Amino acid sequence: MSTVYRVATAYSYDSTINRLQQRGAQLAELQDQLSSGKRVRRISDDPSAAALAEREQARMQRIQSDQRALEAARRNIELSESTLGDVNDLYLRAKELIVQGGNGALNASDRRTIADELEGIRERILALSNTQDTLGRPLFMGQGMTTAGGRPFAEALTGGTPESYGVDGRIVEWRGLSGQTAPGETSLPHILDGERIFGRSDLPGQQGNNSIWETLDRAIIALKNPALSATQLATELGQANANLAVRLDAVLSARGQLGDWLNRADAVQTALKAREDYHIEQQSELTDLDMVEAISRFQTQQLAYQAGLSSYAQVQRLSLFQYLA
Repeated sequence: MSTVYRVATAYSYDSTINRLQQRGAQLAELQDQLSSGKRVRRISDDPSAAALAEREQARMQRIQSDQRALEAARRNIELSESTLGDVNDLYLRAKELIVQGGNGALNASDRRTIADELEGIRERILALSNTQDTLGRPLFMGQGMTTAGGRPFAEALTGGTPESYGVDGRIVEWRGLSGQTAPGETSLPHILDGERIFGRSDLPGQQGNNSIWETLDRAIIALKNPALSATQLATELGQANANLAVRLDAVLSARGQLGDWLNRADAVQTALKAREDYHIEQQSELTDLDMVEAISRFQTQQLAYQAGLSSYAQVQRLSLFQYLA
């Protein structure tokens, strides 16, 4: 009889210890969940929810990639807008100088001074037309470049006379690819067609206009040529001024397009943020912990665990004499 009692007691002890260990493990698991705020932290916690949460995470990563690309495009657009603002100021100054150069009271030295300033403006516009973004890509190359690593606008020596080809026999060639990329659902074009802004590409209703460099070259050559009569000089400068007005319209049109792109960037950003918030919410529903319910379970498990420890401690203190008594 006593042997049966000893076996039963040993079994009871083992069973009690196992239950205490299980409750301790459950309590530790609840503590981990409460500290992390997550119900699903490993695939084993809930394989189905973990798989769905992983899918939501992949979708969020794609959205974040689109957001980074959009932000890069926005920076390029803002840089293009700033650059064209500088170009616009140079165009206006050139227009003032061309009008000033037509003043009959000026002598040859005065006109040469004006021509020298126009040459400086020409060089600054050429530099601005080849502005690059942070990755070294030209902002005004259109859909690409005809030569890898080149500039969309480059000077070339023609071997001809300055009167026929430009100042000092140099002309500016377009080496980009005309056209612009169409916007997508989450993408934004940010490379302008420089030929339409600076080059000879005609605007609707304005045919046969020269590039900005040809326009300035025409004015510079005329101002430096003392052999021209007052009438001839007025004709040359008048034509240069008319062509410059067309180039100004092209810059204004491009800046308006950039404004439209920035507005579209805002709309796309709003749409991407809404999609990101949706997937964050979906992932949260799959993996986040119901804190109220978890705290209630934790308190219940804690009470049960403490009661089990207390009961086991009391049983361990029992001796044979206490039992017989």
